[in-house]
Amino acid sequence: MFEGMLREYPKRTDLWSIYIDQEIRLGDEDVIRALFERAISLSLPPKKMKFLFKKYLEYEKSVGDEERIESVKRKAMEYVESTLT
Repeated sequence: MFEGMLREYPKRTDLWSIYIDQEIRLGDEDVIRALFERAISLSLPPKKMKFLFKKYLEYEKSVGDEERIESVKRKAMEYVESTLT
């Protein structure tokens, strides 16, 4: 159901958030990380991207290791650098 909605409205961060929260409750880390990666690869306004990166970082801080946390921080920095140029 969420996949269909995201196909229609890929820039709706509220839908992404609900979908990710639902998957977090189910607990499949691979699916959750794949969703976060899809979400942060979109070209969204900086405010929406900040929300997604923050949510991803909070998730990794709760279940991930230091390497995954650093990976999210690095991706956020790469995003910031790419928007400034």
